[in-house]
Amino acid sequence: MQIQWINSGNQALGFTIKFVRKGLRLRESDRKVLWFSPPKFSLSVSERQSRCRVNALSDVEHLGLLVGKEALAARLLAHFGSLKTLAKVSAVELRAFMTIRQAERLVAALAVSARAQAQDAYQEPFDSPETVYRSCVDMQSFRQEVLRVILLDTRFRRITAVDITKGTVNESLAHPREIFKPAIVHSAYAFVVVHNL
Repeated sequence: MQIQWINSGNQALGFTIKFVRKGLRLRESDRKVLWFSPPKFSLSVSERQSRCRVNALSDVEHLGLLVGKEALAARLLAHFGSLKTLAKVSAVELRAFMTIRQAERLVAALAVSARAQAQDAYQEPFDSPETVYRSCVDMQSFRQEVLRVILLDTRFRRITAVDITKGTVNESLAHPREIFKPAIVHSAYAFVVVHNL
């Protein structure tokens, strides 16, 4: 058996196998030609995600997996500037780029990310500003001032969080009795007052 490589430009490679018996070549019809595509050295987005996990993907590629097309993801990021800004956008504002159903799914997917971060912080004692910040990540997407009280037990673990007031764009008014009432009702040992700015 002899193998002869065939190169037909950049499109495809192949090889011819000639079956040789005792020094005699067989007829041309007995040759087998096998073609194969050139190897692809760039992996698709899905392959990179499965092999290298999420750190290997860019913001456009992550968003492209959510919305279905990288071109749409690039347009969204170019229009809104960043994923952080995009997470604050409502489904109505996304309507210019996609159907309302797709917009609702995208808003929900981005909200799940913030909730997952917050729930992770709920397991830790609230003894540092970083823990309080991580538990209130969802407040970044609010478009108005919100005053929230996080109620804690004796080990400084979260009992619950209560949004006391929702104000205007830059202020929120609250009376002290509105802050202390949930603390008394839930028998909280301590509480943290948080507001977004």
